[in-house]
Amino acid sequence: MTLKFRLIERKNPQKRDEPAKWFAVPVYNGQVDIDFLAREIAKRSSLTVGDIKNVIENFFDILPTFMLLGFTIKIDGLGTFRISFSSEGAETEDTKVTPDKMRSIRILFRPDADLRARILQEMEYERVTEGEVTVDPDDENDEEIEDGPVVQ
Repeated sequence: MTLKFRLIERKNPQKRDEPAKWFAVPVYNGQVDIDFLAREIAKRSSLTVGDIKNVIENFFDILPTFMLLGFTIKIDGLGTFRISFSSEGAETEDTKVTPDKMRSIRILFRPDADLRARILQEMEYERVTEGEVTVDPDDENDEEIEDGPVVQ
């Protein structure tokens, strides 16, 4: 599978006197949502789109519960989810580190080794030029694709 990329020029903010360098950044074809995934999975199974969506939605509903109970969530073939945080340092072990000292609370995801290997093995790259139409999933001004991903 081909991942498209474009080049952008960036200066190092810590070394502004040095010349800018060119970096590759991914170009996305759009965004796939649960409805689209459920339709695709239903084509491969005896389950209905509604059954699949129900399982996925219930999974996302229960995931935070177990993470907040201190569990890591391992989904074979996908990866592991966990909560992480840091705290302000204390002078001594006896000094209380209270919840208000917690910061940088994050949800971390580590992909399954087989998933990562498959993606890395199958990935190819194709450079696109600035004139080609692209959709940036982080740009709220880009229009969403209604019927799923663009396949070329």
